[in-house]
Amino acid sequence: MTDADLAFAQQVVVEYARVLARDLSENRLPERVDVLPFSKTVIRDAIETSVTFMSSTSGLTDEMREFFETAYVSLAEYLEAELVSLVQDYRRAAEELSAGATVADRTSTPAWRTLAEGAGLAAEIARATTAEAEELRARFHQLISPP
Repeated sequence: MTDADLAFAQQVVVEYARVLARDLSENRLPERVDVLPFSKTVIRDAIETSVTFMSSTSGLTDEMREFFETAYVSLAEYLEAELVSLVQDYRRAAEELSAGATVADRTSTPAWRTLAEGAGLAAEIARATTAEAEELRARFHQLISPP
């Protein structure tokens, strides 16, 4: 790994960390992948480069490991715009229904139809996101495990 590789990786991680911090603090996840400053692959590789370097220099503290793991796994929460839109519509409908009146009134609303029609797709999106997050977490743990 060259100094230029490390410098680029650090720049990528810093820019991604800003976006992730905003998205976490504003409860935006899942969020559109196009809001990321770089592609998910570039960010993933930059985190791996940074973690590998810090591990080799004994600079990977528990706090830094936790930060990198959260950042790495959170990449799963960045989805294509259409999927984010579907999840947001589903959430809005659920919130609307939870504030509604009687069950009979709720079942005749557009929010009810959105929930009924989107439940399967919303569940599939959640399953896929969870699977990707689990895969990233396992990969991260392999990365930080001693050889």
